[in-house]
This record gives sequence, structure tokens and C-alpha cells, in this order.
Amino acid sequence: MKGDFHIHTQFSDGSLTVEEVLQEASKHVEVISITDHDTLSGAKLAGSLADTYQLKVIYGVELSTERKKESVHILGYFKDLSTVSTLQTILENQREHRIARCKEMVARLEKYFQIKLDIAPLLKLNIITRGSIANEIIAQGYPYTKAQIFSTMIGEGCVAYLPSTKITTEEGVALLKQAQATIILAHPVLLKKNNYQELIALGMDGLEAIYPANTPEDTKRFKRFALSHNLIYTAGSDFHSFDDQKHGNIGSSVLEKEALTAFLKKVME
Repeated sequence: MKGDFHIHTQFSDGSLTVEEVLQEASKHVEVISITDHDTLSGAKLAGSLADTYQLKVIYGVELSTERKKESVHILGYFKDLSTVSTLQTILENQREHRIARCKEMVARLEKYFQIKLDIAPLLKLNIITRGSIANEIIAQGYPYTKAQIFSTMIGEGCVAYLPSTKITTEEGVALLKQAQATIILAHPVLLKKNNYQELIALGMDGLEAIYPANTPEDTKRFKRFALSHNLIYTAGSDFHSFDDQKHGNIGSSVLEKEALTAFLKKVME
């Protein structure tokens, strides 16, 4: 049995519907988690459709936080959704903040890059991310790649960049603990300003040790750290769209054997 525990859908900045994700996942793995940015809507729908695709679905979310002026993403996994009422309220606030951020980023794109976007398609989305904005720049005919848009316009430090959240990592961990989540540090290999060991010490249950951007040595290092500190580790493709270079395809980074058993046991406690 194999599992991919970091997947995005159209409920945040993924290219596929929940149904399309489940259909693709059923070709590669037996267990998945949809972890859209700051929303549980995709995960909830996936759970209701799991049997149709002969998959086990773990409810999940990728929570956006900030620490040391760097985005720190935390994955939360839930036994069920009976404990998430307070979290849902916070996520709705995050959604409203993302709408305001989107409007300001679109204004900056016009001011600095003469990119005049029709914002209406973005406002129809459940969650608006920077990936959503980049996709829309391309969809509306501007001659840039997604990599160029992030590196020169909306990436951290660029003139049209704004952070997605004002929630600190400490607050995010506390919020997920209150919701009785299993808390995992997402893609530690991408961190530049924060030390992954310090972040995990804030109260997380483990880290995403198997990830498309890792070198083999990165994966070994993260696994060793988890095992030596009695933590769990997970695997995730961070799927957004097929062959998008920045992330993996569904089932490209998987958890199996003892690590999968340990993860599922922890979530279902």
C-alpha cells in the first residue's frame, strides 16, 4: 500500500477537480490526502467520494503561516471533521485576507509591469493563491512562464509580492492542535530563513521527509531526524498540475511500509 499526502485541487491552486484528482490517484496509490491551501472544502468532498474510487482519504489542509519573514506551510491531518469548527472560522478569515491581497497584487502588477488583469475569474475561486494569479496572467494572454512570474513579479521580495497570511507559525500550530490535527512541517527542504528543527520543536508531530525537490541526501537526513526524535514523517507530491516542474505528479512521492502504518496510526488515534 502506498500513500501521497500532499495534493492540491481547484479548491486552491491546483488544475484538477477533486474528481479528476481521485481518478488519477487511483492509478498510483491506495491512500491520499487533499491538502488545499487554507480550506478543507476539497478534502471534505474527496472524503465523500472515496469509496467510488476505491481510495482511503485522509482529511487534510495546508495552513499558511509566517515566521522570520518567510512563508512556513504546515500540513494538518484529521481523523474526522468533528473538531474543526474554530479552524473553519479562521480559514474563512484567511480566505477574506487572500481576496484583499489579490486585489492589491493585481494593482501592483498593473503599476509595475503594465499587466492589467480582469480580476473576475480570480474572485470566483474558493481560495486565491499566488499560483492562481500566475495562472490567470498566462490565461489572459501575457507572454510569461509561471517561473518568470514568480521570480520577477510575485515571488518573495518582488515588488508585487504580499504575504498570504498574518498568522504566525506558533499560532498555526496552536490552532491545529486545538483542532486535534496531526501536524507536519511541509517541504522543509524549501526553507531558507527558518531552521526546520526549531519549527518542529514548536509542537509538530513530524515533517514531510519525502518530497519532489529533495536530493536523496535530503530525504535520508529528514528521515534520520524523524526516527531519532520519535517523530513521524510523510511523503507528498505537492501536486498542482501535470509536469509543472516545481512540484511532482500524483504518486511520484509516496509513503509506504512501516512509515505509512505509523502515519495512519497517528492520524487515527
